[in-house]
Amino acid sequence: MSNFPAVMNVNDLSSALADSKVQEAPGSNAGVSFLKMDFESGEWSMGKDAEDVTGEDILVNTATITHGWILWSGGRPKKSMVPFNQDLPMAPDSIGDDYPSEGRGLQGALMDDQSPVAFDTNSFGGRKGVDNLLGSIKAKAATGSQFLYPQVKLGSESYANAKRGGKLVFNPIFEVVSWCNQDGVAEDGEAPQIEAAPEEEPAKRQSRRSRNK
Repeated sequence: MSNFPAVMNVNDLSSALADSKVQEAPGSNAGVSFLKMDFESGEWSMGKDAEDVTGEDILVNTATITHGWILWSGGRPKKSMVPFNQDLPMAPDSIGDDYPSEGRGLQGALMDDQSPVAFDTNSFGGRKGVDNLLGSIKAKAATGSQFLYPQVKLGSESYANAKRGGKLVFNPIFEVVSWCNQDGVAEDGEAPQIEAAPEEEPAKRQSRRSRNK
């Protein structure tokens, strides 16, 4: 896992997970491709070229999960993010009519070629996706396991938005398909699925990237 360094040992990580400050609902990003999900189609893309990575697997570096604030103004984000085991920082001041909203972030690597990736979001659905993933990791840590780095599939779920005339809106889903330790060694056995929030009961849509081989 050359592109997936552990930034704390597994014991410290377990303690951090137990002391998570994220109310469930980092370093340099040089060379990291950012992940985006289209909320109108549920499709995932990566980097400036918007490479289609829908349905691809990534290995999440649990120690890089962050929470904080993201303020979009003038087409650029202003971020104030801290590790999940630190208290939520103070929200930045608004800029004109632009206001900050609570955000989440994580980093990892694509499973096929270990390309480093990052995901930041300040949408409700995006926060819920990261929070659900963190909740699964915390439950795993509570068992005493040292396999606290999830391999997840990039998917989505949809619901009819009444405010938009019943139009489908898609939210990110990080489906856990395997667990790894800090050296990237996978644990035997089947990983649990992340359950959808009960209040929405959205229709799940798992998109997979089509390939020509």
